[in-house]
Amino acid sequence: MNQTYLYSTTSLINTLWRQQENLGIIKKIQLQTLRRVLSKESKTRPQYRQTPLIPSRVYCEILACLINRMEIIEGELELLLNAYTKCKQASRSISETSSAQQPKAHKRNELSSIINQLNFLGYDPMGEVPIQQFITTRIGLHQVTLMTIVIAFSGMRIGEASILPLDKVLAEFQQYGSVHYELQGYTHKFNEGVKQSASWITSHQGARAVKLAQRIARKILQEHKIPPEVGQQALLFPSTENPYMCRESKSVTNHRNSLREIICPIITQSDIDELDSLEMENSWERDDIEVDLRWPLTFHQLRRSLAVYAHRSGMVSLPALKAQLKHITEEMALYYSDGFSRAVNLVFDKNHFSHEWNAAKSESSYYAYALSVLFNDDNLLGRGSQHMANVIESRSQEDTFRLFQENKIAYRETPLGGCVSTEPCKIEPMEPIPYQCLEKNCINQVVSSKRLDHIIQFQESAVASLERNEHGSVEHRLEARHLEILLTARERLTKGVE
Repeated sequence: MNQTYLYSTTSLINTLWRQQENLGIIKKIQLQTLRRVLSKESKTRPQYRQTPLIPSRVYCEILACLINRMEIIEGELELLLNAYTKCKQASRSISETSSAQQPKAHKRNELSSIINQLNFLGYDPMGEVPIQQFITTRIGLHQVTLMTIVIAFSGMRIGEASILPLDKVLAEFQQYGSVHYELQGYTHKFNEGVKQSASWITSHQGARAVKLAQRIARKILQEHKIPPEVGQQALLFPSTENPYMCRESKSVTNHRNSLREIICPIITQSDIDELDSLEMENSWERDDIEVDLRWPLTFHQLRRSLAVYAHRSGMVSLPALKAQLKHITEEMALYYSDGFSRAVNLVFDKNHFSHEWNAAKSESSYYAYALSVLFNDDNLLGRGSQHMANVIESRSQEDTFRLFQENKIAYRETPLGGCVSTEPCKIEPMEPIPYQCLEKNCINQVVSSKRLDHIIQFQESAVASLERNEHGSVEHRLEARHLEILLTARERLTKGVE
């Protein structure tokens, strides 16, 4: 039984049992018997199961597809919103005394000028789906896609995204010479019946999604002729029938499932292996996570994965993902830091994404270590590598992870391998390759022999080219010096000389 269904079935049975006479439930079935069966089944499952971290390849493809969907939405939006307006106008112009068939004919006539254009979006005039349903369904899919992008690049929950306001939702501000984007909304939980304001940092992708969603929401608001009730405000992701009402959860789920078919890749064995390598005592929720199936994306997976991947600990070996998250990584490191002037006065509720992001730092560090060291067949060199081996010897995964949480050990991936320092680097490299660390034989460095060999090969080619074309130049002398450092370090590290 699906885990989610298992946990919701007990309350459903209790509700049905109270209505047993009306529903004609067979009397010989005992409620306590059903409860015992469910309890027994529940005990066969792990007590706590974690939301799975989306495997890096899958996550990278999902983000790429989401960004690509914005291009598609931008290309379709003017046509769809124009069609939406014409549908609303046609509906308002239909006489209340018209027969059942007359409204359909009237709408076809009113929309005849755009039917051919809608054909390019998949509309079939001869099909069973009415044109208005096609338009609103397409708009709904775009809304849920944009909502997913906002969640993916902010970390907010689905409940928080659903109640984002249309107006004043996006604030742009200057800080340290750059433009930053802040989402302003509310927590999804009420404090004694009162909504609490909350803010999230986002990237330019999140801001772009918000601006597209605003175009849709403003069109819905424009065509909705009934004034709001007291306390209502227009929403960023409203129902296509009412700008002040959230989309129904069933509608959101249906569109999310459709979106999965578009953006989620097929799971491979390497994705399963990655999940297996990172799984600890509290296992992942693995419903529908199987080879040859599409990744079963949920909104909370995006929140959790952003919290982990948006730290820099393990991004070097994932260049595509690093590029996708570069901006939001920098924004979160700045915005959610203790000293950031704009965030310091914000009162975040205990469930705000900022807490999850900060808490994920040790988890991100551990995952980088696990993938780079524990489950890597490369020959690792350096004093940092030996230090880690000594510390974790004979320890379980859970004990090792606890050391990361307590900041007794750490791991940050670097172009050469990794760094195990638990403190900020005192010699921050000016270049991607930490030549100073190599030259000084830093006690925290972990060096991958394969990466070092690859870098040396590249450096030898660069120096040879400069030798031929720019012999004696400053650049030639500098690169030759770097090659000397690399070769000396390889000899020392290979021999194990300190």
